[in-house]
Amino acid sequence: MKFKGKKIVIIGDVMLDKYIEGEVTRISPEAPVPIVKVEKEFYEVGGAGNVATNIASLGGSAFLFSFLGNDAAGQKVKEILKSKSVSFLFDESQSTIEKTRVIGKSQQLIRFDKEDIKPRVFSNLTKKAILEKVKESGIIIISDYAKGTVTQDVMNLLEEYKSKIIIDPRPQNKSLYKGVFLITPNEKECFEMSSCKDVFQGGDLLQKELSSHILVTRGEKGMAIFAENIVEIPTYAKEVYDVTGAGDTVIAALSLSLASGASLEEGAILANHAAGIAVAKKGTYNVTFKELKEKITIEGKKVVDLEELKRIVEEQKRKGRKIVWTNGCFDILHIGHIKYLQEAKKLGDILIVGINSDESVKKLKGPERPLQSEKERAEILSALDCVDYITIFPDITSTSLLGELQPNIYVKGADYTKESMNQDERKAIMDYNGNIIFIPLVEGKSTSNIIQKLRSD
Repeated sequence: MKFKGKKIVIIGDVMLDKYIEGEVTRISPEAPVPIVKVEKEFYEVGGAGNVATNIASLGGSAFLFSFLGNDAAGQKVKEILKSKSVSFLFDESQSTIEKTRVIGKSQQLIRFDKEDIKPRVFSNLTKKAILEKVKESGIIIISDYAKGTVTQDVMNLLEEYKSKIIIDPRPQNKSLYKGVFLITPNEKECFEMSSCKDVFQGGDLLQKELSSHILVTRGEKGMAIFAENIVEIPTYAKEVYDVTGAGDTVIAALSLSLASGASLEEGAILANHAAGIAVAKKGTYNVTFKELKEKITIEGKKVVDLEELKRIVEEQKRKGRKIVWTNGCFDILHIGHIKYLQEAKKLGDILIVGINSDESVKKLKGPERPLQSEKERAEILSALDCVDYITIFPDITSTSLLGELQPNIYVKGADYTKESMNQDERKAIMDYNGNIIFIPLVEGKSTSNIIQKLRSD
């Protein structure tokens, strides 16, 4: 699926987000408030502007219509949008909405809003430009922040294009949305719009009341689609750092997916992957198509080569995760293996299993082994929830991998000791101050014993 060049029109409230970050070391003597020693200031475009920059970063062609002031904040908005390859047309009849966040030690301390909220009406010239762009676009996004841009006047203008409209809604404007293709409330908005406390009852009610498809974003619970059938989609976020702007990422990726010919369910899955990338980053983040493609390719794929594994380990360590490594032949998976791997997983955050290649198993166990190929053994192990990643290595020992990956913990079965284990492996661990932990095995359970019993029977 290709997003490049897909034309998306975005209409909605645009704002300038200003961030003031610094260190807090003392309380003001003038009042019981923290003093922030300012270290940096930076700006981002929020609201519909963030949707547009997400469209552009994913490879789409974004054209944004909104209101802006003929002021310094408005000029900054234009500069940012130009730098991110977003086309735009603003009616400059209103002051620019500004939000200023003061952050100390990654904690937001206070926010200042400058806004004049009232219904706004596009000029006839802008309306004409909107219709021209809408005719050639695949999808129209209405990004409603209830600041005055999305009105009955706008919806009347787009009446014959409702089948192309996706709306990021606000409950107070619910009456404007009837008959559009898709509405994407979060769970809280779904409850407010439907007056239901159950998301499935609420989504079903909204679908019938508004005659539109409904997609409810549910944070760590994933998404729920209300169309011909109700479809639940799990979250793909492995780590949540900051949810700022995640809804904008969802609607951008979803719109591009639909414009590229995906079904609603397929688009929602892609959007969920994109959101998983965004929430793992600090602040508002524009996901790129390359990141999304890599995530989809790798997500759920546990069997990786050494180069990919090195990248994964480096990233996980950067996030403070504890890496656990173990290795073996794992020729016939049995209860002893499962118990062993489950206990190994408890020792850290990420469990990586190294599997001896077919050739190295022959050297270790004899010419009749392995009974299952390396690919089959890896696929079977990948079905275990406790195993995060698997790699196949060609050597008899894992010495070289231990040196390259440097896991925090190296796990061996308790049938070994530090003296009886391979000393090259031991030295590789000790050289970078890693830990070696021996886990008790299930008595009498081993692949060799199982094979011997089968042959005797």
